[in-house]
Amino acid sequence: MMQNFPISEALRCVLLNTPRGPNLACPRNGPSGASLLKNAAFLKEALGQRRDRVTLARWEGSQFRGLVSAHARRGYRVWEVDRLYISGDPPKSRANGSWAIDTAALELLEGVIEAAGTRYAERIFLRLPSESPIVLLARRAGFFPYFEELLVQSRERRLGPDGAPAPAGLTERQPQDDYPLFQLFSAATPQAVRAAMGTTFDQWRDAHEPHSRGRREWIVSSNGRITGWLGISRVRRAKEAEVLVHPDCSDLWRGLVELTLSHGGRQRWLVPDYQTITADILLGHGFHETARFTILIKTVAVPVMSLGMAPVEA
Repeated sequence: MMQNFPISEALRCVLLNTPRGPNLACPRNGPSGASLLKNAAFLKEALGQRRDRVTLARWEGSQFRGLVSAHARRGYRVWEVDRLYISGDPPKSRANGSWAIDTAALELLEGVIEAAGTRYAERIFLRLPSESPIVLLARRAGFFPYFEELLVQSRERRLGPDGAPAPAGLTERQPQDDYPLFQLFSAATPQAVRAAMGTTFDQWRDAHEPHSRGRREWIVSSNGRITGWLGISRVRRAKEAEVLVHPDCSDLWRGLVELTLSHGGRQRWLVPDYQTITADILLGHGFHETARFTILIKTVAVPVMSLGMAPVEA
């Protein structure tokens, strides 16, 4: 039996010390996939009953079989599965044959899709290790793999040249830059990825993670348009960076990456596989690819919010 997550379920997990295993999902703030969930988080969320969080648990009598949780990103249209726990020991890769407990994982994923859909989710994201057996189960639940991300990082304290010059036209991002950044995304991202992440400005905006404390962003402008973007966040003891460059201004890639490296400290980059130039520059500076993730996206049918009216895509 699978249930929504009231306070009684949170207390049950605390008393039984479940879930015990690793998180099989890999959210951006912890993409190693090995993080353990503190039971205190269950109680806090169950007490709060937030509209932007859905959690489901699956039990067979008193036996815990699994748990899934998803949250809305910046807006209600886009959600992400950030927790997936299954009892038992799954194989390390999908090449190892069938998984005896796949029914639990499949039902959990299908359940969270339905629950998020009732809260007007249009897209649900799921990041998994590329060799995870959950990839196949997620596809059975309706998720589709759109691209891969490389986790590229280095343990060195100093990573790049000191005092790398800033590209001409570099300024800090301002609120009024949102739509020009959407235009940059549309120009610099493959069509299949754009279609999955959002073809409208509202969908693109909602797909972003809420800004973390200490995050800074810059843009590069030329002839009245944004041609480059750089974002840096602090995640635990490392800096996490992202770049995006207009295809007509490919010379900006190296300038923005090396400007980031000149900040020093430990850095990690989640690089989409279609940004091969970013990965090549980082590997040339002594970084190493430490993991590879598959980004799966499920498009959800949007419930009609009022008689005769429903949101549609252009």
